[in-house]
Amino acid sequence: MSGDGLPMPGPGGAAQALPVMGGPAKAGLGRVRRPALTLRPAWLQAVPPLATFAVMLWGITGSSYWRDEAASLSAAERPLGNLIRMLGHVDAVHGAYYVIIWAVVRIGGAGELATRLPSALAMAAAAAAVTALGRRLVSPRAGLASGLVFAILPEVSWYGQEARSYAMVTALAAVASYLLVRAMRAAGGAGEAAGGAGEAAGGAGAGRWLAGYGAALATLGVANLFGLLLIIPHALTVALAWRRAAMPASADDSRSAGGGADHGSAEGRAAARSLALGWLAAAAAAVLLVSPLMALAWVQRGQLAWLSPAGLAGLGSLQLLVGTTAMTIAAGAVLACAVAFCVRRGRERRAAAWPRGLTGLAVPWLVLPPAILLAVSPVTPIYAFRYVMICTPAVALLLGTGLAALGRAAGALAFVLIAALGLPLQLSIRSPGGHGDAILQADRIVAANMRPGDAVLEFKEENFAQAYPFGIHDLDNVAQARTRIASATLIGTFLPDPVVRQRLAQVSRVWVVEYGDREPLPVLSGLRFRLVRAWQTSDIWLFLYAAESGGTSQ
Repeated sequence: MSGDGLPMPGPGGAAQALPVMGGPAKAGLGRVRRPALTLRPAWLQAVPPLATFAVMLWGITGSSYWRDEAASLSAAERPLGNLIRMLGHVDAVHGAYYVIIWAVVRIGGAGELATRLPSALAMAAAAAAVTALGRRLVSPRAGLASGLVFAILPEVSWYGQEARSYAMVTALAAVASYLLVRAMRAAGGAGEAAGGAGEAAGGAGAGRWLAGYGAALATLGVANLFGLLLIIPHALTVALAWRRAAMPASADDSRSAGGGADHGSAEGRAAARSLALGWLAAAAAAVLLVSPLMALAWVQRGQLAWLSPAGLAGLGSLQLLVGTTAMTIAAGAVLACAVAFCVRRGRERRAAAWPRGLTGLAVPWLVLPPAILLAVSPVTPIYAFRYVMICTPAVALLLGTGLAALGRAAGALAFVLIAALGLPLQLSIRSPGGHGDAILQADRIVAANMRPGDAVLEFKEENFAQAYPFGIHDLDNVAQARTRIASATLIGTFLPDPVVRQRLAQVSRVWVVEYGDREPLPVLSGLRFRLVRAWQTSDIWLFLYAAESGGTSQ
């Protein structure tokens, strides 16, 4: 194999055995030294991240801000000291992202391009990490395919065009996984890195990679606490490597490895034990560093009250990791055909196309985080699809490996088919209401129809007024007691209904903003307002009421 895990012919044309986590080594975790190979130009590694960035820029300003992005703007458009105070009351789990977006707004303004650009760059970085993982675990072709698959996943576009933290969380998950793979490779001893460069041997080399891994995990946890779910699949990955190193080699393993693999040796067991202890120390250090944020998040846990038990709907939402139903079916067919094709070509071909290092990393990564959240959700609702976006790199790795196993022509055709099946959803994401709430369109309606002195009521307290500096933003919020900045909160504080009713008695027109299901506002009951007009844009309802002649009654 090459330094990137590409299978190389051994004696008599047989492929040499693949290492536990890709990459060459002369001993330790059951690996063998392989000659370096550079069949692909280095610039090909840059194609997936550049392609991903181009896809993210396509239509990045097409969709309106939605309510969560409005929350980001509410946090960013205030003095930094006030932002820090706000985090003591609400959204501490998003504090790191809010500080970043605060700086971005100061530099580039609060437009969609400026605020969403960090997410686009993060997805490009995630694609680079996915590409590097595919190259190191399987082959350059698999790395290229995996990175390009990542670029065309619709949910990558959704979160790569959103002023929220989830693109950064996805990138950090991919980077942490790459660093783990490098640590596992270094733990096996000396070996050639990609391109023939020497790699640090033994524990010292692994220690440096594990230090970087621990830092990446800690940053991941600070960016979003749910990102620390990645520790659980990584624990299984390390455990599988340890078990592999402790097992005595079978006759088939010995033949395929040319007798060079050192399964079950004292050196192999020691390397595996050292790796496991180093990983445990890195993961524990990351959790310890993030623990103050965990404590603050526990105090603010009421913010998750909007979640409900996931049920079958939550399970069905996992399809979005691939995209549409048609994309999911096509991806399943590609994987089935790729595995069947490799099985028919023999055990060595299957081992070369689907190395244990790939499945040992990607399968737990894909399965365990959503399984844990869905299992806990009936007791304590904590599942939302955004919390499992960390699993999209695993989807890309598995599907890209399947495409590479099909060969150039068949793999390319399958890739084009999957991309074409996802195009309608890609276009929908970039439409004005593509992220759910077309706040921009609602603001334009209000701006075109409002009069001086118009008031506003919102059925559910949201951040719509913070999304754009006109429309709803310019209405008099008769229910507000203190502004968001004065109260150091996202949306301000609100008056009791009797006081709101007294204020409404003094206005001639009031706008009512609702989203989702239309429900009457109890505070308007008994007041002499007549409905003048209603508008709907995406899931937002706008109702304009005017006081009847003779004033209002209470």
